[in-house]
Amino acid sequence: MGNFAGKRVSKFCGANASTCPPGKRTGDAISPDVTGYFFDGLTRSTGLTVDTSGNVWVTNNWKEIPLQTNPGGLQIVALVGAAAPVALR
Repeated sequence: MGNFAGKRVSKFCGANASTCPPGKRTGDAISPDVTGYFFDGLTRSTGLTVDTSGNVWVTNNWKEIPLQTNPGGLQIVALVGAAAPVALR
């Protein structure tokens, strides 16, 4: 999940609870507490997707400096291998 104002990415247990870490259930956060995953290059992310190789693609599209009247940005951030590979059915 892209955390817009938090400028980070968070990870949660999915629908299949058997794949969650011990003690976690569907919907529980499994990214680092409070901080999620972040780095200085992320701005306010408005969406993300996971490809079949487990790479997370994040829209990094909110310009903050200088103050914008139309803050749409121009970047996509790839977090290589950040997720489990997605099985196609």
